[in-house]
Amino acid sequence: MRLLSRAAVSSPLDRFWRAPAVALVGLTLSAVGCSGAIGDPSDPSGGGGPGTGIPGGPSNPGNPGNPGDPSAAGLMPLQRLTNREYNNTVRDLLGDTSQPASQFATDRDPTFVFRRPNDIAVQDATLLRTAAESLAAAAVKNLQPLLSCNPATGTDACAQQFIASFGQRAFRRPLATTEVDRLTRLYNTGRTTLMLSFADAIGLVIEGVLQSSEFLFHWEAAPTENVVREGAVVRLGPYQIASRLSYFIWGSMPDDALLSAAASGALETPAGVETQARRLLADAKAKETLSAFVSDLMELDMLPQKTKDATAYPQYTAALQAAMVGETAAFTQNAVFGGDGKLATLLGAKYSYINKALGDVYGTPQTSTDLTRTDLNPAQRAGLLTEPSFLALTGATDGSHPVRRGHAIYTKLLCHELPPPPANVPLAKPASSGGTTRQRFTEHDSNTCAAACHGLMDPIGFAFENYDGIGQYRTMDNGQPVDATGTLELDGTTHNFNNAVELAGVLAGSAEVQQCFARQWLRYALYRQESDADAASLATAASHFTAAGGKFQDLMVAIATTRSFRYRTPSPGEVLP
Repeated sequence: MRLLSRAAVSSPLDRFWRAPAVALVGLTLSAVGCSGAIGDPSDPSGGGGPGTGIPGGPSNPGNPGNPGDPSAAGLMPLQRLTNREYNNTVRDLLGDTSQPASQFATDRDPTFVFRRPNDIAVQDATLLRTAAESLAAAAVKNLQPLLSCNPATGTDACAQQFIASFGQRAFRRPLATTEVDRLTRLYNTGRTTLMLSFADAIGLVIEGVLQSSEFLFHWEAAPTENVVREGAVVRLGPYQIASRLSYFIWGSMPDDALLSAAASGALETPAGVETQARRLLADAKAKETLSAFVSDLMELDMLPQKTKDATAYPQYTAALQAAMVGETAAFTQNAVFGGDGKLATLLGAKYSYINKALGDVYGTPQTSTDLTRTDLNPAQRAGLLTEPSFLALTGATDGSHPVRRGHAIYTKLLCHELPPPPANVPLAKPASSGGTTRQRFTEHDSNTCAAACHGLMDPIGFAFENYDGIGQYRTMDNGQPVDATGTLELDGTTHNFNNAVELAGVLAGSAEVQQCFARQWLRYALYRQESDADAASLATAASHFTAAGGKFQDLMVAIATTRSFRYRTPSPGEVLP
């Protein structure tokens, strides 16, 4: 077991562990109880990705093609807890809701759409250590809920019980004998050498556990755990599957029931995994995961950085931004867990959750500051893509922006990729030059150097011309009528639309969009881009999603039972027993 350490030994914990300073992102398997090297989590492809010829991948996103080798699975990179996962884990482990990871460095990886710490700098190690110290100090003030014993009947025996039970929950697996011995020595040092009280010695153990790589990283295999090979792949251990399942659906550690399922062998079959996945989905914690997925996919955390012209949009304040993000979270949770749970509802619902500030944007007066379910004008609004959060994020500072809006649909909902823009693309003319936004961008797209990419994005983005820079509905732009018509090639068919509401309907019924959502959820579950080895798993998940009528909960269950979720390819150079 390895710990974060200060550059110089300066605390009782440091003196006991005497662990060398480590660059955590470079940890090898031996640091987590295995042998060999893990795939690099900073590799955005995870061994595959753009240009690798993945059936239905970025180079051919609309066609799953050959399902690939059904026995294959991709790599399992060593992955640190995301900030959200850290906060949720200490909440469920310690009952601590202080959310210390809000002080950590951002875990937005610029090479990947979803949250994933891609590096650990020196200051991150300091913050992780400080968080462990603060969490342990808070825990000892009310230690009884963490104990399964009464120290009055014997402190040493109680400490042993605590180390076994707390260690299993923190490491998400039973402790190896060597780990129990090491934590016991830490406790004994606290009691004898440092003359600490029972509670403070337990706090020292908690602090050590929270700084260990076994707590901070996803691997969840004991040092003595047998490796089960099946051909060219390795089957994940039961506790690895339990943790992968709980962090996928809850964004947090397994509960006791899931750990018990792992211990009993109930997770060794797809049916057993499905049973637990559906149980986890029935818990309220799954709703937060749905919100986190949509927020990451649509990059809603970037909304506060999107400034607007104060003259054009004086109402665009931090409070309105928060309401926009809150609306999307409430809407997506209801659409998936409170309604029929279908993609068509997420992209086409005629209601949302708005308050007074948002009511002014929607033109639907509200009196309450609370987000309240409200029916919207069906001719003007349809689901996620006509909500102010998306429209403000992708709008310009003083108006609409068809390029940004089209790019978001093209890359996030269709899973297409664009080549890097050429250096000599001229800017579109400003609004002061006259004409509508569409007219100016249509003229801009006539440039030869702009046509290749903008010809793919802008026709989609023009569908949103009825919405200004913060999502207010409009029929006129710069004194002229809005033209939001267009066509889109999708599923081998040319679809005509008159506005964003009709475009949303086209997208909601598209097999290509369903396949893209399956791809995005697989990426979210695996913390990496899909590779050739994931082709069969992706095709299976997409097929189940379609068969279920586009229900997200069924898609998540399907992903949890795929080969790529339950197996891994050994990393290059990895030595297995």
